[in-house]
Amino acid sequence: MNEPLAEVLKFCAWYLERGAHELVICFDNPDDPAIARLAGHPRIRAIPCTAAFWGALDLTPDVAFVTRQNAALTWIYHQYPDGWLLNVDADEFLYLVGRDVADLLAEVPAEKKSLRVRTAERVLTEENPTCAHFRLPMARPVRRAVYGEDAPLFGPRREGLVGHSHGKSFVRSGIRGLVLRQHWPRGLRDDGADELVLGHQDRAYLLHMIGARYDIWRDKVTWRSASRGFTTGLTERIAAAQVAPAPEEALRGLHRRLHAATPARLSALRARDVLLTVPLELDALAEAHFGA
Repeated sequence: MNEPLAEVLKFCAWYLERGAHELVICFDNPDDPAIARLAGHPRIRAIPCTAAFWGALDLTPDVAFVTRQNAALTWIYHQYPDGWLLNVDADEFLYLVGRDVADLLAEVPAEKKSLRVRTAERVLTEENPTCAHFRLPMARPVRRAVYGEDAPLFGPRREGLVGHSHGKSFVRSGIRGLVLRQHWPRGLRDDGADELVLGHQDRAYLLHMIGARYDIWRDKVTWRSASRGFTTGLTERIAAAQVAPAPEEALRGLHRRLHAATPARLSALRARDVLLTVPLELDALAEAHFGA
């Protein structure tokens, strides 16, 4: 994790409120001020990712981020003999309708190694400021109908989203030799025998806040481009915006096209049943848990 302190506290408050037994956070910056802020919390384990930490995993701090991330995930996973591990990034918030996490996990068949919850991605609007809107993965004809000439911005495999549509996984603990990756464990059988996948029809969502704040999006846009966080076409558009005569204006315009929804586009999402509206009070949650 490498986020502003306020975002870290919102993230922690959300998952504490959802009933997580423990939050284990690896801070890519070993001097992150959040480490001291969270120190001593009975349900949070803040780990500074020093050179010594990476060395213990046979890595160095300059190894590719995804390689380090997967190694850290696997290391954490094998420290817990039972229960479930949910791997999420700082801008991803698990949201269930009509049940809590414990009930959800109790229903998972014993033969399943993981439970993946698919993505709902934040869109910014001026409508109903007390709620947050999220677009859901959508088929190609729906993408074309919703986005029109902007459809190529979202790429052929992202299902109408900017970020990933796969979601993130709960992984059953205690499985020897299991290696974790960003979205699911390595080596799951192709026929789905090892994995249960939930989405809109199950009223289970991974709320992805990518693009929810322009300043955070702007700070990370170069890093995301370099780490394959965007499609090839979008990476090329970002690169073109960065060398435009007015790069900041070009990037802001691209951000609006990607992450903001006009009333007409919001209506198009709603009409095709690919819009989720959620009451979010992240600031209030952070204040309740941390006095922040």
